[in-house]
Amino acid sequence: MKINQFLKINAVAIAAIMFTGALMSFKIVEKKAAETQYYYNSSDVTEGSFSDVNKWAIGTSPSCLTSGDRPCKMIVPEGDSLEDQIGGLTNAQVLAIHAGERRP
Repeated sequence: MKINQFLKINAVAIAAIMFTGALMSFKIVEKKAAETQYYYNSSDVTEGSFSDVNKWAIGTSPSCLTSGDRPCKMIVPEGDSLEDQIGGLTNAQVLAIHAGERRP
């Protein structure tokens, strides 16, 4: 009986909390959708080439080459740039952090 009284008295507060939770879940989805995918689009594997942002292309499907040990995909969150993620790194460091390393 006490639970029923509690729910009746606090129904508006409970509804407000549920509504706020639903709105916050949409905000989380929006942030995830803002990521940018870059694909390594070069056959160059010399030292430092993986951190050259000019050798990466934005896309939705991989344009990765299939021979050699090279990166494939890098996902960059909203608010960052590819340069922020890989600028100045060695090839080994880029291979260690990217999302889809390609090792045929």
